Amino acid sequence: MDAFDSEVRNFLQKWPEIEFVDLVFTDINACPRGKRIPIKALAKVKKGVPLPVSTISLNMAGSVVEEAGLGEELGEPDHLCFPIPNTLTRTVNPNVAQLLLTMMDASGEKPTSLFIRNVLEDLQKQLHSKGQYPVVALELEFYLVDKSRMDNGLVKPAFNPKKRMQEKDTAVYDIENLDDYAEFLSDLNTAAAEQELNTSGALSESAPGQFEINFNHQKDVLNACDQVLLAKRLIRQVAHQHNFDVTFMAKPFAHEAGNGQHIHLSVVDEAGNNLFSDQNGAASPFFYQTLAAMIHAVPSSIALLCPNVNSYRRFSAGSYTPTKADWGHNHRGVALRIPMSDSNNRRIEHRIAGADVNPYILASVVLANVLAAEKFTPEQCPDPLSETAPSMPTRMSDALAELERGEFGDYLPKEFLHIYHACKQSELAEFESAVTPLEVEWMLHTA
Repeated sequence: MDAFDSEVRNFLQKWPEIEFVDLVFTDINACPRGKRIPIKALAKVKKGVPLPVSTISLNMAGSVVEEAGLGEELGEPDHLCFPIPNTLTRTVNPNVAQLLLTMMDASGEKPTSLFIRNVLEDLQKQLHSKGQYPVVALELEFYLVDKSRMDNGLVKPAFNPKKRMQEKDTAVYDIENLDDYAEFLSDLNTAAAEQELNTSGALSESAPGQFEINFNHQKDVLNACDQVLLAKRLIRQVAHQHNFDVTFMAKPFAHEAGNGQHIHLSVVDEAGNNLFSDQNGAASPFFYQTLAAMIHAVPSSIALLCPNVNSYRRFSAGSYTPTKADWGHNHRGVALRIPMSDSNNRRIEHRIAGADVNPYILASVVLANVLAAEKFTPEQCPDPLSETAPSMPTRMSDALAELERGEFGDYLPKEFLHIYHACKQSELAEFESAVTPLEVEWMLHTA
């Protein structure tokens, strides 16, 4: 019996009531796509599930972006998708399980470099071959919101189930706010435990109805990203059970804090020694080389970390979001924060991405920076909180231009970058062609 057969058998012994399985495949935006099959058909999945390769290049609305070149031009060919080990879990529906898939080429023998999870796996292998083992922990922010919308179509704050009123007051780390949503959080934590998600609890964040879920650090970067995908799906499902909607938009409210997806990074050797610290416990040369590589890469990586027009609305001074390519110790306003820690736990918190980022792309950018560290000297790392730190691109068009002429082609497959750029350029063009209520209000009688 192979590993997948064993995983299925053990799962069904534990959850015999399961009748269906959602086969979940993610597009370039990490939106879950797929199909639901009877549990009796699950054993056949190990032979490969044919799915159009064009499903990688879906836009946020779920339509194929023909400019990416994977659709009609090729005749919508299928590639084979296979189960990701140890991702067969329950959902909140007691009769339905879920399983993540990864895409290979048409023969089913070679991972396609068009699928970002495969790219991340290759980056991790490259670092392991150098004796460097990334350790990551992710933080994911989200808003519970009302299922109805404002008259103008914008998002309405959540209706507080205990106070019986619409949320409106900001209270950072508000324990009472957690009590107000105790039933939702309890069901979320229970379901997360049943799915064996590597989470360490939720806390109230910087705005009404906003929460953050933290993941424990781990050396398996691929699994860490898988966990984020499963957690986002779980949060949505539990929220709907409690008559909430939920959003991971980077900036759902104009005058409230945005949603971030931060990633903490350290790098250890095979024995588990932190390579960001030297033998005396001080920051190592490799630590400063990695910081230098990350800062150098900020302009060309912003488009990958901020995939939507809304992503850029999150950046503003005074809101604990970065506006410059800088770093600092124990400072939440920088792009790269060095949290308080001892020498064994020295790490870098990458704070640029919003909650709308594809976690595999976020991790790929970070690991590519670690690979690039050897090209930099410690002396090339700027001073913390440098006054001369360059400003980050804060418009999607500028970020895409930086990506097109940037250096990530040295570490990420050029064919993947081409597809990503084509998809995002298409979305930007569609957004910019839309007439908004604000411009009508401003110009209807004054232009």
